[in-house]
Amino acid sequence: ELFQQQNTRLYNDLFTGYRREMSPYNGHGVLNDTYPLTPVTIALQYARLIRVLEPELQHQNLVGVLLDWQDPRLRWDPSLYGRVDHINVNRFTVWMPEFYPCESSQSQMVSPEQSITIRLNSTGHMNTFIIFSTYYSCEFDVYRFPFDTQHCYYCFIMVNYNPRDELRFNAKFAARPYIYDTSEWALKLHGVHYEDSVDTDFNMGLLYYNISFSRRPQFWVGLVITPTFVIGSLIIIGLFFGRGGDTINNAVGLGLTTMMSMMVIVGILVDAFAKSQYIPVLGWYIIVEIMIITLAVLALLSSE
Repeated sequence: ELFQQQNTRLYNDLFTGYRREMSPYNGHGVLNDTYPLTPVTIALQYARLIRVLEPELQHQNLVGVLLDWQDPRLRWDPSLYGRVDHINVNRFTVWMPEFYPCESSQSQMVSPEQSITIRLNSTGHMNTFIIFSTYYSCEFDVYRFPFDTQHCYYCFIMVNYNPRDELRFNAKFAARPYIYDTSEWALKLHGVHYEDSVDTDFNMGLLYYNISFSRRPQFWVGLVITPTFVIGSLIIIGLFFGRGGDTINNAVGLGLTTMMSMMVIVGILVDAFAKSQYIPVLGWYIIVEIMIITLAVLALLSSE
């Protein structure tokens, strides 16, 4: 009961007259020299690659970050409140820096904001965990398909603060991030870089977590490359070593059958990727197969 009384008294003392909608860092460089500038720390703790949408040049992810910041208005001496050194408060009780994913077509928090709990320490530091479901945009390079690696990023933006003397990002990876990928793609995390833009009308800070995902080629090798090679080889053998009087009709029939098989594979490739100025390696492989079969058919017909 005494502990509950101390918590209630602490809560009343902290939040009487407190304005959560007012940032303590607006105009920091001019109006607030009492408190040292403390960055907003974002640590990437969780990343799950859901799927890669190559025709749309997007990748869908669940991204979880640990957010740490300070509100110097919410500091207290634990010895005056029964050694209570932290309390847990709701998202809408305290001021929280606004940030959101950028370079994305669609993004939302997995949990509703009203369910977010924040740990408030006696130093005014706060921390919480937030998960976003986001469709990030990325320029894919599929020239080496199906042995390609895509280099993309998770982007976050914070606006309306001067990052030089008000508020800025401090980005890092968590000590033990949880990384999950898919059966087709292997996800890896790389470095972090930060960019800011400051002018008289608009300020923003941009944070980029560099990532890459490499394609696991077993599916394409087993179901496209190997069958295509086998079909092409059998056609060549049938053309030059086949027996029978109707050689011309056999050659034309085998050639047309090969073309139809190859066109099915080409259709699969066209549907799998965004239109590009480059033909992927697998596409060139199919083109070469078609050219070899065509030349073989022409050579056989010209010899008759």
